[in-house]
Amino acid sequence: MKIYYIANARMPSEKAYGIQLAKMCEAFIEQGIEVELCIPRTLRSHLSLKEFYGLRVYVPTRTFLSFDWYDRGSVGFALSSLTFMASVCLYLLRHRGSALVYTIDMDPYSFAPLALLGAPIAVEMHSPKIANVLTRLFFKRANYIIATNPLTREKIASVFSLRPERFIVEPNGVDPSAFNVPSKEDARKECALPAEANIALYVGRFYDWKGMPVLQRAAVELKKNGVLTYLIGGTQEEFERRTGGPSVPLHFGGSVEHKSIVTWCAAADVLLILGTRANEFSYHYTAPMKLFEYMATGRPVVAANTPALRSLVSEEDVVFYAPDDPVDLARKVYAVCSSPEESTQAIMNRLQKAREHLWSKRAARIGAFIGA
Repeated sequence: MKIYYIANARMPSEKAYGIQLAKMCEAFIEQGIEVELCIPRTLRSHLSLKEFYGLRVYVPTRTFLSFDWYDRGSVGFALSSLTFMASVCLYLLRHRGSALVYTIDMDPYSFAPLALLGAPIAVEMHSPKIANVLTRLFFKRANYIIATNPLTREKIASVFSLRPERFIVEPNGVDPSAFNVPSKEDARKECALPAEANIALYVGRFYDWKGMPVLQRAAVELKKNGVLTYLIGGTQEEFERRTGGPSVPLHFGGSVEHKSIVTWCAAADVLLILGTRANEFSYHYTAPMKLFEYMATGRPVVAANTPALRSLVSEEDVVFYAPDDPVDLARKVYAVCSSPEESTQAIMNRLQKAREHLWSKRAARIGAFIGA
């Protein structure tokens, strides 16, 4: 059965969702599953996904009529989403006899009309959904639900009274290239980083829901102990605009290509994942793609002690700090940097955990679950 992968998203995109979509399509195809990616027709949709993301395979892609107003506020987003979903539903009506619709919750509602097609539906859920007429209809009809976090599965199952056998939990994956790690010395030369300093690294966008201000306050404490804090994924100006506060003494590497992230991680002594009690998604439901990318490098990881991250990893995999506590974050980072060399077994444990979440293995498990 052919998978029609429906994504109400501008593609290609440098954002994490774009990488996730591209890598899952690649992984499905490499598993021998026929895939057609269906995306809105935008100014970027003519670009080659294979070239943009450095994929190993060509991803068959079909674009559909849509107002390209995704960045024009809630009304613009709604109109763009509705025109795209109307176009794609009309197309799928002609193929529903041989189709399995695979979609992803890029927003709270646009996936819902797919329930009207009468075709089998598989959906990736990255967060819980509020119960309303549209979502109740959708979850009544959805055959296969892939949750990226166990807490997301539990919440959706509770809100919509769904049986456990309709779910599988699959966090985001990691590419094999993440394991090809250069030496710290070579990585620091390539990234133009100081050779001798202890370096803590944060990778990602500076979104409000991640609790970014804690990083600046922790960096002040870390600098006193000779640890430099670097961020890649944005500029100093973006950080200050997002947080409304100072950025000194943080160091910014700007935005880098996804393929360069491995080198930056290899250059660091410790890698950081944030989380905050102030945001429900951050605290309970996130499943960051960089978690297993970090672990694939073998470098130590310091992560917020949130239920979301606790549901994915344990103290055997990462060092936890109290969320929203810059002093504890600085204390844990400094402890890692000043500890004796890690045991080979600890590094091997992280690598093994990351290998369990290769995109290829994720696609194989999901493929078996949905019968593709």
